[in-house]
Amino acid sequence: MPPNASKALPAIDPRRNAVVHAAAGTGKTWLLVSRVIRLLLEGVKPSSILAVTFTRKAAAEMRLRVGQRLLEMAQATDADLSTKLAEIGLEPDAAVS
Repeated sequence: MPPNASKALPAIDPRRNAVVHAAAGTGKTWLLVSRVIRLLLEGVKPSSILAVTFTRKAAAEMRLRVGQRLLEMAQATDADLSTKLAEIGLEPDAAVS
């Protein structure tokens, strides 16, 4: 999680529109991956999510990180899952945990 993750929470919320402009190494990929995770947790079909990147390498990195984060969440203990959900602005409930 990047150091300024709490400032990114509004941009992660899939009910909001957001434009992210930031320098390299500031957590843009973390933010975008978190937004995709939030969309998936809200029931959006993966085939209806479009993320545009500038390079194929960046697209592959995003796809890899989404898969890794989902695997981490699926294998997490309840306490760890609660922490991971809080990092992306969600509170665990019966539907998610």
